Amino acid sequence: MQLSVRPLAAEQWPAARALLHRAFVNEPFTVEMYGQLLLDRWGGSWDLYSSVRGEESTVALGANVGEVLVGVVMGSTPGNCRLCRVLAPEPRPEDHPLAIDWQFHQNVAQVHAPLDSHAWVEKAAVEPALHGFGIGRRLLESVAAALVTEESAVLVLECAPDRVSFYTGLGYEMISSIADPAGPDASLMQHRIR
Repeated sequence: MQLSVRPLAAEQWPAARALLHRAFVNEPFTVEMYGQLLLDRWGGSWDLYSSVRGEESTVALGANVGEVLVGVVMGSTPGNCRLCRVLAPEPRPEDHPLAIDWQFHQNVAQVHAPLDSHAWVEKAAVEPALHGFGIGRRLLESVAAALVTEESAVLVLECAPDRVSFYTGLGYEMISSIADPAGPDASLMQHRIR
């Protein structure tokens, strides 16, 4: 079967949320937020990702094999960074795990602040059993193409230290480190899209 990347259809959002949950449930930040016990982490991760949604300016793409969603990427167009406009200004939540995520958003907003108009990759995930098949590469190339506008801009994303080489292989460069209250420091990566 062929892999296709296309806009995420409305009826695919539940599958996209479940995929994000499976992709990130064992990440160090999820372990720090919800604990070592898999059942606790499973429930906490589901709570976090089950509410993920786009907005009008969000570019959401799905990688599909036939009709099966195997990867997802979400991005904001230049000048519409959802982190800078929506997530960072939100008040600190009372819930401890959500407060950890909120603090990370605050830290990311500080490194986004000096950037000129920029596009942002909010989420990128591939079904864990399918890593190594080029799905992530196709998703990142597709979202970069979809986020190009007439103005000059960079596309930025945050990643864990073990993913820096993947993104540098796609032409991104590391421009900053970001304190992550739930794991090792993240890297801010950028790629010129115009």
